[in-house]
Amino acid sequence: MPRRTIAAGTASFDIVGETLTGDSVKVGLGAGSPTTLLAFLSSGCAACGPLWASLGQGARIPADARLVIVTKGPEEESVTGLRELAPRTREVLMSTAAWHDYSVPASPHFVLVDGDSGRIAGRGTAASWEQIVSMVQQAASDTSSSATETHSRARTTSERAGQAEQALAAAGITAGHPSLYPAGNPPGLGERA
Repeated sequence: MPRRTIAAGTASFDIVGETLTGDSVKVGLGAGSPTTLLAFLSSGCAACGPLWASLGQGARIPADARLVIVTKGPEEESVTGLRELAPRTREVLMSTAAWHDYSVPASPHFVLVDGDSGRIAGRGTAASWEQIVSMVQQAASDTSSSATETHSRARTTSERAGQAEQALAAAGITAGHPSLYPAGNPPGLGERA
């Protein structure tokens, strides 16, 4: 079965799984939740090793995002191995379903969820926290630009008309300007004899 595409702009999914102590937990990712960086890591992934180590040394999490480390469930992961790797100060959630929901191709993989909209702001693979910071900053910039464009498209008709009038006036085109009346008869001037 082919994987579906979960691209930037797609609505996020809440994640249900369990903690390393076996407690069931749900992480809400809808609109109004904190901006969240999902780090899909594994205990058996060689490329994940430096990322786990950096987390233990207090790696900087970009954009003041909440970090949630998502591993596969206990049926596919070594809980003992994860307890050794995972810093106690980080939220770790075991959920194989989340890997499927977010179409994670391999680990390490990261998904940034915008808290305001509950939509995916960006996703990708990185080998260091420096690369992750760069990816998150780019995604945040893209999300901000998109929000600005959406706001500018949401103007009313009178706001658009006012903006058009201002642009024409700045170009020296005001009411009665000949370029507005190709037939040569501006309204209100009547026929000339």
